[in-house]
Amino acid sequence: MNRSVERAAKNESTFRLMNESLAQKAAELGFGGERTPYLCECEAERCTKVVELTRAEYEAVRAHSKRFVMTPGHEEADDRVVREEAAFTVIEKVGEEGELVAEHDPRRTAG
Repeated sequence: MNRSVERAAKNESTFRLMNESLAQKAAELGFGGERTPYLCECEAERCTKVVELTRAEYEAVRAHSKRFVMTPGHEEADDRVVREEAAFTVIEKVGEEGELVAEHDPRRTAG
């Protein structure tokens, strides 16, 4: 199956944006060290998997514009695996897709 790099980047960026809202709500509710649910940030448009992370784990992923958290096994062959845990995998996008997702990072500052 031939996948569109632009489409994949858009899907991943959309899930990441939703997770930003979840992270903000978790912070407002005072969930610090507790695991809270986040959406799998894979490129599958209809993915409904959930990963549970602490705020620190989520922030460690978000510290890098090209990194995403997902359910184990949802990474693509061209993703660089950065961290593998039983409950989640952290990947980094490379090449053109990496540049596209970095451009869509809501935390990226204009500069």
